[in-house]
Amino acid sequence: MTIRVAVSGIPRGFQYPRDDLNWLQEKHIEQIKAISPEIKLVEIPPDKVPDDPGFEVVLAEGGNRTHYHGELDWEDYQKFFTKSLKWVQLCSTGFSDNITPTVLDGSVTLTNAPGIHTMPIAESVVTAMLDHAKRLKQRRIDQRERNWTQLKCDELYNRTVLIIGLGNIGQRTAKLCKAFDMKVIGTKRRVEPVDNVDLVFPVDELKDHLGEADYVVVAAPLTPETRYMLKEPEFRTMKPTAYFINIGRGAVAEESALIKALEENWISGAYLDALEVEPLPVDHPFWSMENVLLVPHDSHSSPYIGDRIVDIFCMNLERYVQGKPLSNICDPRKGY
Repeated sequence: MTIRVAVSGIPRGFQYPRDDLNWLQEKHIEQIKAISPEIKLVEIPPDKVPDDPGFEVVLAEGGNRTHYHGELDWEDYQKFFTKSLKWVQLCSTGFSDNITPTVLDGSVTLTNAPGIHTMPIAESVVTAMLDHAKRLKQRRIDQRERNWTQLKCDELYNRTVLIIGLGNIGQRTAKLCKAFDMKVIGTKRRVEPVDNVDLVFPVDELKDHLGEADYVVVAAPLTPETRYMLKEPEFRTMKPTAYFINIGRGAVAEESALIKALEENWISGAYLDALEVEPLPVDHPFWSMENVLLVPHDSHSSPYIGDRIVDIFCMNLERYVQGKPLSNICDPRKGY
């Protein structure tokens, strides 16, 4: 029996897209087809999805209310949801925008790709810390102005990082921070020991520990529990020297409170890779803030994205062909 498999939408951050808005390399095609001779693989550009595609399995990027070039928009994503569709594999971890009625009722299984961006994002977090501690922005300014000035810089050694969300990215970040002999504390839904973390505590104790942190890192998904968990009282609790890093979801922090904290120097600055509205409007105050480093939601950029996605997809596709339960099934009610 033929298993019709579609691949549509270029994974965000993939560095080798084709001109036809497809992305699989020959090695990826061979890897997918090697799972079973029953697989019929079709690549569909995200802007050319037919009205009744009739696929059983879809490897998809996009389907979000915020549309990025090369990804499926919401309307084209929905076209794949015909009676023949059984399973959608996403190229991302977040899936809040990808939920449809058939995902909710269980007739279509939605799986995500946790850990797909763990390595590059954790490295970006440490890069943000080092950029802040070593004052690299001022170094560049001084070089441009031919200004031979010694600066007072900091170390990561013995500094405290608080990681909100000790999932894959949070745990990898903790491991890298420990290489700098930092103290690592953080939140986890289920409080239990975590490698490289000195103290794990529940979210409802967050405010009790924010004042300890030199770096506050948001690595949590957006759920009803995490939405706007950082408001004015939380930012006021932080040290004036604290540096805020968000590589999770923008709406974890209440934007008006964050802006106020940055403008009034409640905290020293921020590295923002996740914003509540993306792309960021051109008149947004973040653009002109000297103590903000903006990243257009691509801290995950890596030449290995495609390979990792195909590896995860093929692992699950093999289970699907064999009739085994799929891994990384999304729970739309929990948000993870």
